[in-house]
Amino acid sequence: MNSIDSPLNIIAFRDFLKARFPEAHADLPACDAPAAAATKVSCVEALGLRKGAITEVVAATGSCGGGVLIAGLLEREDTCRELTALVDGSDAFDPWSLAAAALEKMLWVRCREPAQAIRACDLLLRDGNIPLIVLDLQSHPARAVQGLPSSVWHRLRMLAEKSGVCLCVFTPVRAVSCAQTRVLLQHRWNLMDQYEERSVLLSALPVRMDRQRPRVVMPEGLKATA
Repeated sequence: MNSIDSPLNIIAFRDFLKARFPEAHADLPACDAPAAAATKVSCVEALGLRKGAITEVVAATGSCGGGVLIAGLLEREDTCRELTALVDGSDAFDPWSLAAAALEKMLWVRCREPAQAIRACDLLLRDGNIPLIVLDLQSHPARAVQGLPSSVWHRLRMLAEKSGVCLCVFTPVRAVSCAQTRVLLQHRWNLMDQYEERSVLLSALPVRMDRQRPRVVMPEGLKATA
């Protein structure tokens, strides 16, 4: 069996993306979208999603709001109606939980292990035609996520910078040392919250900033040449 990141599989994956999302690979007019993702959900905007950077969302428990926040990202109302890729690190996503309109604008990559999910992100970042990639690793044990080499995250960061794609990583513990922004989810739901609309839950979800680094832009003359 060929490796997922072999040249033949990379070409096949890009062909699949072009066939599934032709509008993402077409020459479309530029959109006046801001550097950060524009949404109408306060907790999503609090993430400070930046193009060409990694945002880490630390969801320490399964009931602290990580799943609700991912759904909010997938159903966001961007002015450009941008596509989103969900790299599901533990094959736990329930597509029936989203509106049909949101499903039409997303690519769902189903994985079982963190290493598989990382390779999928690598391919999507190299393709560079889906503006927002959500990597969900929050269901994996903290040890498995922390065991990923730091070089993995630095490689993804460099690919994000090169492609201008926003990568939002959900982890059970602080793991992405090179994340430009890190936020913590520490909310606790009660039993009655399961009867509330998602919009109500999102409006009540607190997002605490743990780190936000200023982005350094190198002058053209100092940039390394390929």
